[in-house]
Amino acid sequence: MLIGISLGPGDPGLLTLKAVEALRSSSKVFVPGEMAANLARSYCQPEILDFPMIGDEAKLEEIWSRNADIMASHAAKTQAGFACVGDVNTFSTFTHLKKVMNQNYPNVEVDTIPGVGIVSALVSRFGIGLDRSFLVSDGSDQETVIRIKAIRPRKIARDLENRGFGQFILGTMLCTPDEQIFRGRLAEEMPEQSDYFSVLYARRVR
Repeated sequence: MLIGISLGPGDPGLLTLKAVEALRSSSKVFVPGEMAANLARSYCQPEILDFPMIGDEAKLEEIWSRNADIMASHAAKTQAGFACVGDVNTFSTFTHLKKVMNQNYPNVEVDTIPGVGIVSALVSRFGIGLDRSFLVSDGSDQETVIRIKAIRPRKIARDLENRGFGQFILGTMLCTPDEQIFRGRLAEEMPEQSDYFSVLYARRVR
């Protein structure tokens, strides 16, 4: 098993209890750089893997595959971790690595532990609040919409479907014992009504 472990924005005090537990319980923890290694060292002896910032697509694929091979040799037999600064599923090295793992090693289970990401960190450090819709971008084309308070998910999904979105996931009461997740490629597959603590994810069809 391979666990993506979120290390938060840089303050060691912002690691979650679950992240610390995973760092301690993993037989091997890999990291993509020295900043991540410094945050993880209080709980394990991380191994730094090379993920250079280059534009050569073919070379990058070789590097991703080579690092996936290294991790799979451990994760196929025991619990291994890959720890990243920020949140492992948001603009993260782990997102692409997970795709490579799923493609090359489909028998290795991959899970993730969420953490404090850049949005919640900057809101705290800037002394501001986000109480209306906002855009987060790295300059690439928008492929995803997330709607919170999705109490009428089917209607929301229909509107998004008309704008070219076609993969929908609805989550209610996430990370609680009452969590429910609904998946579909059509708006009609989403429930008509949901509760206040619901979030709808939609991805653009290419």
